[in-house]
Amino acid sequence: MTTRLRESTADRISNLPDGAIERILVFLPIKDAAKTSLLSRDWRHRWRSIPQLVFDDRFAPLPEEDDCGNIADDGKDVVLKIYEALLTHDGLLTKFELSIPEFRRQIPLDLLILHLSRKAVQELALLFEDDNYPKLHSSLFSPAFPLKRLKLKGCEFKVPSGFAGFNKLTLLELEDVVLPDDFYQNFLPCCPLLEELRVIDCTGEAHVFVSPSLKVLLFHSCLSKICFKYTPLLSVVSVLDTNEYTYEAGSFVKDNSDMVDLFASLPALQHLNLGIELLLFLADDDHVPYKLPKPLHNLRFLEVPRILLHRLPQARVLVCLIMSAPNLKRLTIRLDDSDEHPPSKVIGSLQKLLEAEDQLGFCCLQHLEEVNIHDSRGMQVELDLVRFVLATAPVLRRINIQRKEKLSSKKALKFLNEMIVYKRISKEAEIKYV
Repeated sequence: MTTRLRESTADRISNLPDGAIERILVFLPIKDAAKTSLLSRDWRHRWRSIPQLVFDDRFAPLPEEDDCGNIADDGKDVVLKIYEALLTHDGLLTKFELSIPEFRRQIPLDLLILHLSRKAVQELALLFEDDNYPKLHSSLFSPAFPLKRLKLKGCEFKVPSGFAGFNKLTLLELEDVVLPDDFYQNFLPCCPLLEELRVIDCTGEAHVFVSPSLKVLLFHSCLSKICFKYTPLLSVVSVLDTNEYTYEAGSFVKDNSDMVDLFASLPALQHLNLGIELLLFLADDDHVPYKLPKPLHNLRFLEVPRILLHRLPQARVLVCLIMSAPNLKRLTIRLDDSDEHPPSKVIGSLQKLLEAEDQLGFCCLQHLEEVNIHDSRGMQVELDLVRFVLATAPVLRRINIQRKEKLSSKKALKFLNEMIVYKRISKEAEIKYV
């Protein structure tokens, strides 16, 4: 009985369908997948046909330093193992990722990219940490390369002349990549199916986004100009400047575009993350309207990660967006403390602005459910905003306020006592103050 039971349960994994075994191997680190070749004769070559090859820090951990701080391992063995895995791979290869942190040895990209293009890889990630910024081989831009997802980091992205485009590309993610100035205007139209674009800490100027298929844009880089042309499906926009900034609007290149033109090109906008550079650019306009001519009917989530709420130009931009979004559900702002002693003449400006909006009948907080205020300093402008929201948002559920650490307990208590007596149009509205 015992012998029969052992025979029936022996090597259950080997008896699984090939598709199931393939999925198991894909989820293993590449080194562990290769070790399965030692299990038996049947397993000797199974790992060589897995459709995904991922070479990350699990494949090549950081080499140890000797007492003098020198690294004995120059990475030559790592490069050889990568090429061995590629050259002996048998079958369909859909994904290839090379992302080994702190790996300093130069990898011959020409042969690597050429080989991957011949394997018809659909998802490619080349993530480098060194300062060499290698140039990508021209075979990357071959029409025979059926890329659907491309992620690059720490390299130079130069599109060759005569580039026909990535006809199947749906996602492009670039981090710390050297880009030509005309990249956005000339490259994006060559990707007719591109849905998601992520740009982090990259070079390049004159950011004109032309993409009829683009749905998600995360632009977290130095910004001098922004313009949207024919982006009817763009629903998620996050524009943040990752460089050190000042509160002087001047880093943007001024042209004929303004707040009205910018948002008129975003009819499908649902989620907006408005960084300080773009906020200052919009606030620098002397004609910020109380409400946009074309309402942002699809805008549900608005985030403003840094704002001086007591400065009237910035407050105007915030109020304009709130009033232009009749279906807004969640508002999140983080208050900046750059002005330790804000001028007294601007205190109360937000209240007057909100009162003007209300009197003109522009209030449209009918769907607002949640408001988040971070780094509260207990200022009057914050109370003005809270009072206005409580009085005009009928389905409001909660206002979450996170006070700044250095705010004294006495001032915080006074701030809270004032808020809790405000009139609330929503019976479910709660205030959480921490």
